[in-house]
Amino acid sequence: MQDPRIRLGVVLLLSIVSFLSLTGAFLTVVWWLTCTNRRTSFHDLRTGAMVFMLPAIAAIATEWSGGDGVSYLIRISIVLVIASWAYNERYPGELLDVSVWLFGRRNGFDLGLVGEMSISTIEILADELRRTRIALSQKDQRLSGTNLPPIIASLLVRQLRLARERADVLALRGYQGGGSLCPSFVTSYFDIGAGAFCVLILAVSVIL
Repeated sequence: MQDPRIRLGVVLLLSIVSFLSLTGAFLTVVWWLTCTNRRTSFHDLRTGAMVFMLPAIAAIATEWSGGDGVSYLIRISIVLVIASWAYNERYPGELLDVSVWLFGRRNGFDLGLVGEMSISTIEILADELRRTRIALSQKDQRLSGTNLPPIIASLLVRQLRLARERADVLALRGYQGGGSLCPSFVTSYFDIGAGAFCVLILAVSVIL
């Protein structure tokens, strides 16, 4: 899907549909299988297990307390899959483009810039964790209660330094808010069809 406006709208609608009912969740899976390349950002089993661990724990607690934990786990898992697919499809700067298109060059630019910087921070943090894991494996060590606190402290210090550097760069460039970005988008017939299918799924879910 090339148009980030449609992709983000689809993610929002399908997430709502999936979380509201099992019918919506099933239709969301149908959409994902037919309208995407079926790729996610879960590049290995360990990453997927870590992402789904908290929903699984919440589902077990819900089931144990008398709620429908199985239904919750299915619905939230599909929401996570759709979000992971959207993240895998994104390109750098798309949040900035969509925000400027939606909210204008003043507020939209500010919101988009915050979003892009947040995603960049998450990606840098994930890369740092991967490097830390490699370094520990080379020393025949594993994450434990002993080495975890200094690792977290080191990552936190690096993120604070990065935030300070970004703030300095924005200050040196005289940034006071807003920008002159003129976003452009490529919308294919496939994007339009996938978006229309998503709207149809929303309508069917509401009716059923």
